[in-house]
Amino acid sequence: MSASALAFAESFATAYANTVARPAPIAPERAAPCERLAAIATAYVEVIEHWACRVEDVIRFSTLAAELVGLVERAPAVCLGMAPHLPFASPSLRHAFAAAILGIHLGRAIRLDARRQHTIAKAALFMNLPSLDLQDDLVAPHAIPSAAQRITLARHPQLAADLLRESPGADLAWIEAVLQHHEALDGSGYPAALAGDEICLEARILKIADVWYALVAPQRLLRSAKTPRAALHWLLSRSRQQFDARLIEALRRLTGLCPPGSVVRLANRETALVVDMPAGMALPRRVVAILGVHGRLLREPVRRDTRRAHTAIRDFTTLRGIAIPPAYWRAIWTLAEAA
Repeated sequence: MSASALAFAESFATAYANTVARPAPIAPERAAPCERLAAIATAYVEVIEHWACRVEDVIRFSTLAAELVGLVERAPAVCLGMAPHLPFASPSLRHAFAAAILGIHLGRAIRLDARRQHTIAKAALFMNLPSLDLQDDLVAPHAIPSAAQRITLARHPQLAADLLRESPGADLAWIEAVLQHHEALDGSGYPAALAGDEICLEARILKIADVWYALVAPQRLLRSAKTPRAALHWLLSRSRQQFDARLIEALRRLTGLCPPGSVVRLANRETALVVDMPAGMALPRRVVAILGVHGRLLREPVRRDTRRAHTAIRDFTTLRGIAIPPAYWRAIWTLAEAA
């Protein structure tokens, strides 16, 4: 954990020093970043699935969120690159976890301190709790929400905030960010139709992270995924109405055309993973090939230079249906970090 995140976690633990709940380590400090991220994701699922509005829940949740903030600072490309590929059983939980990682990145990009990054992480991870089962049900092919389900979806920010109000130790900034994460700058959002400066900065960041992943990695099969470039164009076209333009610019710098985790097809017909943080809007120079020309996992991941004609990036693709073992993910990121 980074010094700033560790200091915040220690201050949080001190505030609850007299309770029976003591924050336990989420992941071994010496583990590889991708393994630590997977451990945090596992702890997240356990806490969220057994949430009972107890102080112990709040402490454990806040601890894993603080560790996530620290890991993003230590290994930004790994966290952003792994976010859409973590093996969650629930698509809604994967989406929330990925949005938390992107939200932390955006907070860092505009120089928010560790405390506010922590608020973004907690809010993203908690925002959809009342509607998780419904959102997972709507992943099914041809699933269209009924009128009653649409009402439930519209109420989930309020319901989530109400759950936090019933949870000892949940702070007001966390509750506010959860409550406002579907508000829009032009007042067209919900549940309170807030506008402009009425919406807290953490909620504005969360809205962008939420929508971004809904565009590039949609949960519902009725939606086709957009490329990062198309998703950015979609957000830019609405930035004056719904989104904070300063944050959209931060997103553009952060993701570029091919953010880490993008799956691309190369000229030699291999499938590769983007592993580098972008440098402006240029295509990444390095990728790691993981699938051969017949769509099967290579025995070992291989670095490829996209400046060479035969390994140039041709288009985007997906890993749908391909299971990648944890050891293989570690090999991918070990290779990326060694370059």
